[in-house]
Amino acid sequence: MNESRDPSRDPLKSLFEEAAAAGRARASYASAGEISARGRRVHRRRLAVLAVGACLVVGGGGAALVTLLPGPSQPVVPATSPSVSGPAPASTTATLPPPAGTSSSAVTTSPPPTPPATSATSATSATILPGRTP
Repeated sequence: MNESRDPSRDPLKSLFEEAAAAGRARASYASAGEISARGRRVHRRRLAVLAVGACLVVGGGGAALVTLLPGPSQPVVPATSPSVSGPAPASTTATLPPPAGTSSSAVTTSPPPTPPATSATSATSATILPGRTP
């Protein structure tokens, strides 16, 4: 099983030797100018990546600083909010039965007073209450 072969007659070895000879014939060294140009390109790319990284770090740090710093203080709201006054009650006269021991004439009551004007009412407009003249 151990056959001795003649190394000079190995077809695979001869093919590799031919390929190596063809590669040596076509190979050439890069000129000094080409090597310098490659170095400059690599250097510019590294500086660009460094500048972008520095911008991201500074921008991210600034954004984090802005979010962590306390902002302007906002007014403190009261524990209970004031009640909102609704529309003024309608001015009607109610007829009540007479109290015991009085005459049978009807007793009329006046409506409750209206609340004071709110800030939404202009200063020039006047509120006329029923039964009063301006």
